Amino acid sequence: MKSFEKLTFAPMYVINVEGEQDGLFHAHKGKRLIAAHRKSGATPFVGASRINNSITDFADTPALFPGGWVTLIYNGDGGTGHAKYQPAPFSASDDVIALEPISNDATKPALLMIASMLTQQCVPKFGFGYKLTLHRLGRQKIMIPAKTNARGKQVVDWKGITRLGQDLIHFAGERAAKARVSSPKENAASDEFAFEPMLITDVFESMKASSAWYDKSKLALSGERRYPFVSRTRESNGIDGICVRQEKNPEPGNAVTIGLDTQTVAYQPVAFYTSQNIQVLRHEHLNADNALVLSTLIKQQMSKFSWGGNGATLGRLRKTHILVPTTTSDSGERAIDWKGMNRYGRALRVRAEKSMGAALKTP
Repeated sequence: MKSFEKLTFAPMYVINVEGEQDGLFHAHKGKRLIAAHRKSGATPFVGASRINNSITDFADTPALFPGGWVTLIYNGDGGTGHAKYQPAPFSASDDVIALEPISNDATKPALLMIASMLTQQCVPKFGFGYKLTLHRLGRQKIMIPAKTNARGKQVVDWKGITRLGQDLIHFAGERAAKARVSSPKENAASDEFAFEPMLITDVFESMKASSAWYDKSKLALSGERRYPFVSRTRESNGIDGICVRQEKNPEPGNAVTIGLDTQTVAYQPVAFYTSQNIQVLRHEHLNADNALVLSTLIKQQMSKFSWGGNGATLGRLRKTHILVPTTTSDSGERAIDWKGMNRYGRALRVRAEKSMGAALKTP
């Protein structure tokens, strides 16, 4: 990428400290507001979450900060160090630091890049036992595109980082267009369903521990045939890396995976290897459309499980009921509505792809 090749990177302070150092941002703390005190509304509420752009709720509260800022989680189990760009006015919890850009040249593409750089350089360093406090953030530097100005001082290369951000957004749009399976003119029709509780073991034909699990530190990483490595992470569809073919055969694709002690649920379309304690669920009618619906239903209804003594063990999982769409079979019995879920999953994908296309300005 030509815009990247032309950049020179240098370490710079993240936040400004008056009279001591120049930084990229002014830091502001969020405000503690527990869920019981938040009414449903339209203002994004940013919390200590590393998913959904750190937005944990939409509340009927005045926005504390304007759009166009960056949020940084300073405290939380697993989210510490994650930075996100917030395009709209928002509120934030006291686990979040709101970063106000100092420069007028801080464009959206540039701030998206800086949010990614902050995450990559802060997550490995900070954690639940070593919080990213304002004091520690004051000492934190990140590698960022820089240039020397007319007075010989090293400053942020805002034009350069903006060009890089624009190039990456364009690249993401091209990748999204290639990955799209629906037609831009396809309608996102939806069905109305009758939901009934069923045991997970009655929904799927098989549920068993993966036979293709490995310790990630012992994986072979060099070779030609490459496979996703599924672990108990909530991010990236549960994929924690890419490995090559191992001694064991990989698990065939078209399966739903569940991490037993983390309740992480994902659909795996292609062959994969796993870490330990991953359950693999299969059914002959499972496909990419209905599996996305089923995996979401399972994920939403597994909140009763938690860390420690109430983990989603295989025994507990087999006794778990989930609400699934049902229909009346030819014999008059209630059965899972696989065709209905196919249509609904397709409709949801059409909506998602149209929204993504609008955001990235792709067909």
